[in-house]
Amino acid sequence: MRRNSQSFLSKLTFGIILSLLIFYHGETFSQTTFTESAAAYGLNLGGNKDGGHAWADYDLDGDFDLVVNTQGNGKLYRNDGGSFTDVTGTLAPDFNGGSLERTVLFVDFNNDGYPDVFRNKHNDLRIYLQDPATNRFGNGTGGTVPNQRFTSMTDGMNTEGAGALDYDGDGDLDLFVDNHNFGIDILQNDGTGNFTHVTRKADSPNPPYDVLNSTTWPLGLVQDATDGDYGSATDFNDDGWVDIVVRKRDQVDLFTNVGGTFQNGVNIDDANNNNKGAVAFYDFDNDGDFDMYWTENGNNQIHRNNGDGTWTGLGAATGIPISFSGQIEGLACGDVDNDGDIDIFLAGGANKLFLNQINNGGGAMSFVDSGLTFSNSGGEGCTFIDIDQDGDLDLYTNRSGNNRLYINNLMANQANHLYIDIVEDRDAFGLINTEERFGVGATAKILDCDGNVISGTREVNGGFGHGTQGPGRIHFGLPSGPLTPIVVEVSFPRTASGRVVVRQQLIPNDYNNGSINLLDVFPDSANQPPTATDEYTTVVENSFVSLDPLIDNGNGADSDPEGEPLEVISVTQPSNGVSVLNGDGTVTYTPTTGFFGNDSFTYTMRDNANCTFTSEEATGSIYITVFPDSDNDTVADRVDLDDDNDGLLDADELNTIISNSQQDCTGETTLDFSSAATLVSGTALQLGAVYRISNITTGTDALVTIDQTFNATVANIDNNGSEPASFRPQTAFNLTNIGDQGYIEYRIQFVNSGGSAPVVISKFFTNFNDIDGNSNYGEQIWSDNPTSYIISNPTELTMSTDGSWVLGTAGINEFPGAGNTFPEVNYGVNYNSQSEISIRVGAVARVAGASASGRQHNIEFSCLTNYVNPETYGIDSDSDGIANHLDLDSDNDGIYDAVEAGHSQSHSNGVVNGPYGANGLANVVETAAESGAINYTILDTDGTDPADFLDTDSDDDGCSDANEAYNNANADGGDNEYYATGNPPATDGFGRVTGATYPVPADIDTDSTYDHLEVGLAPSISTQPPNTNVCPGCDITIEVIASNSDTYQWQLDDGSGWVDLTDSGIYSDTSTSILTITNATAPDNGNEYRVIVSNTMFICSSETSNSAVLTLRVNTIITNRRITHRVNKN
Repeated sequence: MRRNSQSFLSKLTFGIILSLLIFYHGETFSQTTFTESAAAYGLNLGGNKDGGHAWADYDLDGDFDLVVNTQGNGKLYRNDGGSFTDVTGTLAPDFNGGSLERTVLFVDFNNDGYPDVFRNKHNDLRIYLQDPATNRFGNGTGGTVPNQRFTSMTDGMNTEGAGALDYDGDGDLDLFVDNHNFGIDILQNDGTGNFTHVTRKADSPNPPYDVLNSTTWPLGLVQDATDGDYGSATDFNDDGWVDIVVRKRDQVDLFTNVGGTFQNGVNIDDANNNNKGAVAFYDFDNDGDFDMYWTENGNNQIHRNNGDGTWTGLGAATGIPISFSGQIEGLACGDVDNDGDIDIFLAGGANKLFLNQINNGGGAMSFVDSGLTFSNSGGEGCTFIDIDQDGDLDLYTNRSGNNRLYINNLMANQANHLYIDIVEDRDAFGLINTEERFGVGATAKILDCDGNVISGTREVNGGFGHGTQGPGRIHFGLPSGPLTPIVVEVSFPRTASGRVVVRQQLIPNDYNNGSINLLDVFPDSANQPPTATDEYTTVVENSFVSLDPLIDNGNGADSDPEGEPLEVISVTQPSNGVSVLNGDGTVTYTPTTGFFGNDSFTYTMRDNANCTFTSEEATGSIYITVFPDSDNDTVADRVDLDDDNDGLLDADELNTIISNSQQDCTGETTLDFSSAATLVSGTALQLGAVYRISNITTGTDALVTIDQTFNATVANIDNNGSEPASFRPQTAFNLTNIGDQGYIEYRIQFVNSGGSAPVVISKFFTNFNDIDGNSNYGEQIWSDNPTSYIISNPTELTMSTDGSWVLGTAGINEFPGAGNTFPEVNYGVNYNSQSEISIRVGAVARVAGASASGRQHNIEFSCLTNYVNPETYGIDSDSDGIANHLDLDSDNDGIYDAVEAGHSQSHSNGVVNGPYGANGLANVVETAAESGAINYTILDTDGTDPADFLDTDSDDDGCSDANEAYNNANADGGDNEYYATGNPPATDGFGRVTGATYPVPADIDTDSTYDHLEVGLAPSISTQPPNTNVCPGCDITIEVIASNSDTYQWQLDDGSGWVDLTDSGIYSDTSTSILTITNATAPDNGNEYRVIVSNTMFICSSETSNSAVLTLRVNTIITNRRITHRVNKN
C-alpha cells in the first residue's frame, strides 16, 4: 500500500461551517462535537439511497476513496487530500447503470494490491476488478464492463447484505451474500477474482437438502428463511476463521466457521422490521472479545458475548433505548472521543450518538446519549472514518437526500489515538513484490504489558452495518495518551498454513507521520523469536560453575532480531547435578558429588524482557564437561600435577618401565569389527545413539554407544573402507582456540549375539594405530584405566594422563595409511576379564580454528609385536584398579606414598597438608610455589627400580615393607608382599588397603630411620644347644650360639607342645642365649628344651634351635651309715 504525505484541508478553511446544535437533556452530555461538512468535501450526494457505501484507497496514494450506492447511479469519489472528485464517468462508468443500491464492498479480490468493487441489488450482483495500469473498474485489464455478474442463482435470487471473507483459508477473499428468503450463499474466489456459487441446494454434503436438517446444508449454511437483510463477516470467536452473522427471520443468524464449513449457530432475533436494519461486532465492554449490536424495532440492543458461544441481550440496561421513533437502519461504531472504548451511532428515523462510559467513570456496557443532534431525516448506512486525518473519527452517512459528513471537533484528545494498517502481503497468496492489501478478517487489540485490555478488539471488517464497509484502517483511542507504552496484538485470519499472531510493544507517538499515529503491521511484523546459542562450559568435579547463557561463552552470544533485551526465564534439571537460575540471570550448575563426565540441561530465554507479554521464547542447551578431580583440590586432573596430593608428581608415578619386551599374546581373543554398524536406538551419529556390530568374536556382538561429545561431532561411526577388522570412527571438529580439545567418547559393551547379556572376555588387546598429526592439530586417542601401556622407543607420541585416562597425542608428522605399519605412532593396552571398555577419539588444536570434517581413527583389537625397542609402562603397579597417580598406596604395602616419597612433609591420611596452588601440587614440596618442580629426591632406598613408593621391599632385605612397617611378621599375610591377603588385597577408592591402619612405620631401634628402610639380617644359629646331664639337686646351663640375634625365647616341650619358659621356678635367663636350670630333680629327667632366636631389626624371620635333652645323672658313690658303696657304671 503506497503511502504519500498528504496536505489535508483544515477545518477552518471551509467556506461554510455547519455547526451542530447541542442540546442538553437531563444527564446527557457531549465529550466532543461535530461539524457537518459534506458539501465542503464534495460528498453531499443527493437522491434516494439504501445505505450502501465503502472506503478504500484505490489509487494507493495514502488516503481513502469512496464508492456510494444510490437507487439510481453509483458513484466513485477520489480523495484529493481535502476534497473529493467524482471519477465515476472515467474510471467506473458501469456504476451509472443498474440502480445497485444495496451493499458495497471495496476490497482486493484478485490479490494484485489494488482494491476491487462488489455492488448489488436484489437481482443483480456485479464484481468489478480494477486495472492497476489505468485504475478503471471492470474486467481488470482496462475494460469497464464488470468482470463477473450474477443476475440469477440456481435456487432463487434476492440479494441484499454481503461481506468479504476468506472462509476457506486459501488466502483470497470470498463473498457471502444474504439472499433473503433463499438463504445465505457463498461465492468462492478462485484467486483471480472469479467466483463460483458453491452453496446451491444441489451442493448438499448429505443430500437431499432439507431445511430442517442442518447436516444437509451446503457448507453448513441454510438455504431457506422467511427473509433476511444485512449482516457482517466477523471472526466473532476470534479463532482465525471468519464467521458470518445475517439478520434472518424465522431462522438462525450466527454461523461459526469451522475450518471452511459453517456450523448451525445461534438465533439472535427475528429481524422483523421490513428488512431494514444493521448489525456489527465490536468489543463494547473492553474485555477482549466481540460483542454485537443488533438493530430491531422495539428491540435494539447489545448482545454480550459470554465467551462460551452464547450471547446475552442486555436491553435498555446499557443506557441505549431499545425503541426509537421510526426504524433504526444504519449502525456505525468507533471511539469518537479517543478514550479507549467504543461508542455507537444509530442512523434512521432518529440519529443518535451514544458514548461509552467505561473509561469515563461508568461501568462496563454503560452508555449515555451524547446530547448531540444530527439530521433527523432518512439515515441509512453510516461509517466512521478520519476523513481529515487529524486523529479523531469523523462520521459519514448515506441517506435519502444529501449525504452528511460530520467532522469531529475533538481537539484536546486528538493526539490520543493509534491507527493500524493490517497489511497482507504474503507471496503465497499471490501478493508478490510490493503488492499488498488490507488483511480483511484480521483482528487487533491494545493491551498493557501484563496482557490487560486497554482498548478492546477491533477488526478489518469485510462488510457490516447496513450494506457498508469501513476503511481497512483500524482506529484505537488511547485513554493514557500517545506517550504511554502499549502492546499491539494483531491476529491474521487463519489459512492452511496456520494463524499468524503479531505482538509488538511500542509508543504510539513514535509512529506519528506528521498528521496521525499510524502503524503498519504485516504478517512478518511479528516479534521474531530470539536465537539461543548452545553453551559449552567446564567445571571441576565437586565444584560448581556459574555462567550467563546470554553472553558469548565461546559459541556466540544469544541474539534477538529486533535487538530487544533478553532474559533467562527457566532452566531444566540435568541428569547428574543441579541447575539453579539466579536472580541476576546467571545459571549455576553443581554436579552430583563424585560425578565427572558430560552433563547437560536446557534453558529458556525470551526477548522483550521489558514487556514480557509480547515476548517470544527460545531454548538452548548448556553442555557441561565435569573434569575429574581425584584429590578434590579443585584442580582438574587434566592440569593437576599431583592427582592424589601425595606429594609425588603424576609423571613420576607413571613413568615406570615395567618391561622392555613385546606384548605377551598368550591366551588373547582377537576381536573383528568388520560387520556393518547398525543403529539400535537413538538418533544416528548423535549423543546417546547405540550401534550393534555383530560377531566380533564367536557368539559375541559389540554395542557401541556415543557416550560423550565434547567440541566435536561424529562423522562416521565405523568406516570399513580399509582395515575393516578395526573399529574406525571418524570425528569432525572446529576448534576455536589453540589448545582446545575435541573428542567423542565411545562405550563398547560385549554382549551375546543379538542380545544384551554381558560377555566377559578374558584377555584382549587394544592397539591405537596411526595417531598422527600436523601443524594445525594433533590426533588424540584415550584409553580408560588400563594397567599398563606399550610404546616404541623412539615414539612420535606424547603420553599423558587425565584422571583414569591414558592419552596419546600425535606429533606434527602425518604418516600414510591407517593401520599398524608405523609403530612409532601406535600405542597399545591390554585388558583382562572385561565386558566393556571406554575410549575417546579426537584432536587438540595447534592453531586457532583447527578443523576437520572427518578425522579417521583406527583401533585394532589384536596383539601386536612390532613395537621397536618396546617400553611397557606400569599404570597400576599393584593391580588394584587404581592407577598409581591416583593411588595413595601404590604398592599396597600399608604405607602411604606420602611417607615413602621422601619429602617428609606432614600429611592427613596420605594427603600432603596444603596449601595447594593452581597446578595442584602442594607448595611445601615445590622448589617455589607453582614451579612444578619438587624440592626433594624421591626415595629409592635399595638403589634399584622401582622407587620406595612402588617397592614392597624398599631396603631389599627380603623382609616385606608391610611386615617391617607394622613390626608384624604376618602383616603381609604370607601370600605376597602386599599388606593382608589377596592379590591384590581389598582396597578403597583411593587405593588404600582396607584392612591396614596406616600407622607411623616402626622404628624399633629409634634411630629415626624406619625399619623398612634399614637392611635387617636374619638370625643364624652357629652352635646348637647340646644335650645336657645334671645330677639331682644340681644346677645346669644350656647355651646356644647365634649371630644377628638379639632376642631369645627358650621353650619346653610339655608333652602336648612347646611352651615358652619364663624366669620362674627352676628356670632363669629364659630370654638369653644361656638357659639356667636350678636344682634339677627326678621329674625333670628327659625334658626337651629349644630356643627361638630372632632379630628385632628383621621382623620377617626367626630361627628355632634343635632340641636339647636334659638327663638326670645318679652319683657313682653312695655313703650310708659311714659305709661307702661304689656303684658300677650302667
